[in-house]
Amino acid sequence: MADLADYKHPNSVRKLLQSMARVVCPAKAQELDLIDDIVDHVELSMCASPAGIRVALLAGFSGYELASMVFPAHLGVRASKLDAEKARSYFDSWFHSKLAPQHEFAKGVKGLISLACYEQPAMMADIGYTPQKWIDKSTRYRLQTYADEIVEREAEILAPDPLPNVIGPAHS
Repeated sequence: MADLADYKHPNSVRKLLQSMARVVCPAKAQELDLIDDIVDHVELSMCASPAGIRVALLAGFSGYELASMVFPAHLGVRASKLDAEKARSYFDSWFHSKLAPQHEFAKGVKGLISLACYEQPAMMADIGYTPQKWIDKSTRYRLQTYADEIVEREAEILAPDPLPNVIGPAHS
């Protein structure tokens, strides 16, 4: 049996995820040429997932891909081959489905792809998400506000043990 780290998207799944990412992610993801990076991130997430989750996702991808072929608006066309408008409509039909498996699959995949999208440094920069600035600002504030308490606790931690050494070779 292969390790989790051995997982690679089959080509058919990669193409489907590229199509789904174009639907799920904001247009900026395409403008910044991030679709392949997003699909790679989804691959890493699946690689890190338990085998059961990965198998369930792969089964869902297969069902999603093939079910589009019987969807009245695009008979005979796989989901990964739909044009942008039909791909969005098809995804929305799953996302808003009253059938729990379809709805939950679409909701889960949207979350997985969205996470991958907003983890991309170019997307973070585009939306002004700069966590390091916040971390630095918070660190400065906490050090200024709690400096005396920090020094006191540090001294307590580093001070010699106040309890006498009652257990040792002399008392054995």
